[in-house]
Amino acid sequence: MNVRLEDPDIGTGRAVRILAAAAVIVAAVGLLVLVRAAVGGVPDHRTVHLDNQTGLQLRVDVLDASGTLVALGTAQPRSATTITEAVDVGQHWTFVATYGGRDVYRGTLARNELAVRGWTLRIPASATAELEQAGYR
Repeated sequence: MNVRLEDPDIGTGRAVRILAAAAVIVAAVGLLVLVRAAVGGVPDHRTVHLDNQTGLQLRVDVLDASGTLVALGTAQPRSATTITEAVDVGQHWTFVATYGGRDVYRGTLARNELAVRGWTLRIPASATAELEQAGYR
């Protein structure tokens, strides 16, 4: 008669080893994301002034280098609005102003031209003249 005190099937199971390996991989990926964020830095920000000469409140976005719309802010009617944390999208800024989802103004300015203008975008009253004549307020 032989009495064994150890069972070869008892111990770290395969599922536990797989879960431990997955946890190490997830932690490594998370660490890489954090390192990349630290090395890449934070994007530059600008203070942009929106001079909305129309009678309508407009949503203003800017296109980044990849053509993706980046929210800039809301321009109040017939007033100047200051956006203090506008993400710097690069050498060329394409502004898109919309009212109710409809494009009413689109203009591209070079960064140096914006700087000369004091980082101010002027949206002319004519941008929404047709909508205002139709009764939009």
